[in-house]
Amino acid sequence: LMSRFRVMWLLIRGLGGAMITLAWAMVLLIAVIYTFAIFGVEILYRSVRSSFEHDDVVTFDLIKEYFGTVPRAMLTLLQLTTEDSWAVFVRPILLRHWWLIFY
Repeated sequence: LMSRFRVMWLLIRGLGGAMITLAWAMVLLIAVIYTFAIFGVEILYRSVRSSFEHDDVVTFDLIKEYFGTVPRAMLTLLQLTTEDSWAVFVRPILLRHWWLIFY
């Protein structure tokens, strides 16, 4: 009976150690997404806005919706990370500014 509890205790300790590693990985992922979200708001919404505002209103509305604020840009980057319907907003932007593929 005691040997079974020992095995269960080892499993619980292993899961606890893995949770700490996963928590640090999540903190690192959030920090990277936050940093790139700030760049996204600055580059896409503020800098590229002038060329989209008058020429292509639909693409400008996409940029405003997905990269208008830092929380929106973070959610968009999380969508890109998980490949969740990312082509809907990436394709019109990349057709206009191909160099943003590096972002």
